[in-house]
Amino acid sequence: MKQAERIGWIDTLRAFAVFAIVLGHTLRNATVVYPWLYSFHVPLCVLTSGIVFHVGQKKFGTFLKEKFRALMIPYYCFALISIALYAILGSKMEKTVGGGYDVSPLQSVIGMLYANSGTGLMRWNMPLWYIPMIFVLLLMAFWIFRSKDNLKWNITVFLLSVLVAFILYEKIRLPNLPFGLETAIYMFPLFALGKVIGSVKGEFTRKSILVKIAVTVGCLAVGTFMTIGNGQVSYNTDSYGTHGFGYFLVMAIMLCVGFVSLAMCFPNGVTPINYVGRNTVGIMVMHKFPILFFVGLLPISKKLIGTYPLVASIMIAILSIGMCLAASEVIYRVCPIALGKRKR
Repeated sequence: MKQAERIGWIDTLRAFAVFAIVLGHTLRNATVVYPWLYSFHVPLCVLTSGIVFHVGQKKFGTFLKEKFRALMIPYYCFALISIALYAILGSKMEKTVGGGYDVSPLQSVIGMLYANSGTGLMRWNMPLWYIPMIFVLLLMAFWIFRSKDNLKWNITVFLLSVLVAFILYEKIRLPNLPFGLETAIYMFPLFALGKVIGSVKGEFTRKSILVKIAVTVGCLAVGTFMTIGNGQVSYNTDSYGTHGFGYFLVMAIMLCVGFVSLAMCFPNGVTPINYVGRNTVGIMVMHKFPILFFVGLLPISKKLIGTYPLVASIMIAILSIGMCLAASEVIYRVCPIALGKRKR
């Protein structure tokens, strides 16, 4: 979205989604909050992309160029930086957080090009898997929504994508495909739901605050209750809990709709939080670095996490996001293309 076209509550929603991802990467199974976060954080990011997605009159070549610059150039830039750092420090860094690094630089480059973390070849910066996945998903969305983009069509796509994703996951189980294509297919129902919400958001935004609060409380309560006993969700391995993919979709949808309704309670968003929502790409490609520093190398933060896991992890997540935003400002002034941007 261009600066003049940005909608406050959507930026706030995007900021919360990326915060949930960073916090999930910081907690590392420390509390019951961990599986709850993983039940919705990636779906919420995907759904938010669906809300703001619009093809307009763009040709595919123009669309491809724009998305490649905005997503894949940052992916390749920070993938190469990550591979270089892990070639030097990887073994030591991974051991500090209980992992192991046994991927050669050549395998790392292969992993970067194949761009699917399920292969095990992206240990150098696992969170980067999301970038090529959403890139492929957006290319799929271009062809699906280029000729039709209305409420009826969006609902039809949502229902069909649920059916296709369910069959492919439960009956076929796709292998690890390039650019996380299989995950893009499984996540597409959330994107299509975002399109549906985008078609009706004007009407719902005008609803009374009591209606929005009721939807928020109801959806979040049901979604949270559904997380109990479902186990751990892992998007890297396309594992969606013990109750199956259909159960996961309902759970994720309830939680996502609850947070969308909550964000709509603040039509203009919250200004400091909106700033985070406008800079999510930089956070996504860089947040592993500060997290490894705090969790793996800084003794005081390691001690705090061990004693107060949730509180310490929230503080580290906030600090990590702040460091990513500061680095993004510097990179923007020196080499904006590394973040997929052009100078104003």
